[in-house]
Amino acid sequence: MILCTVVAVPAVAESAAGRPPADCSRAEVDADANTGWVQTARVHLRIREHPTTRSRVLGFLPPCAVVPVSGSQAGQRIGNTRTWYRLAGRGGWVSGAYTRTLRPVLTS
Repeated sequence: MILCTVVAVPAVAESAAGRPPADCSRAEVDADANTGWVQTARVHLRIREHPTTRSRVLGFLPPCAVVPVSGSQAGQRIGNTRTWYRLAGRGGWVSGAYTRTLRPVLTS
């Protein structure tokens, strides 16, 4: 069961703080132990082709979205993290600086 929808929305600048908001509703995640899950911050988060802000934008995730991730890897540093998450089932990467981990994913 997928609990989110990925949508294309107009570009919005990413928040400098990048912290997931406390006012996002509590997230429920699928019980699949092979999938990690993250929740996006209160920004329209860019999905990138590669784990760097210099790569092509593939789309956006809405604020507070709960999304499955298939892996993580070190990429361009944003804030105090180099962690980027690969979106499960569709590809693309999102920065860990703009997410909260709901279920850890194995590093690829």
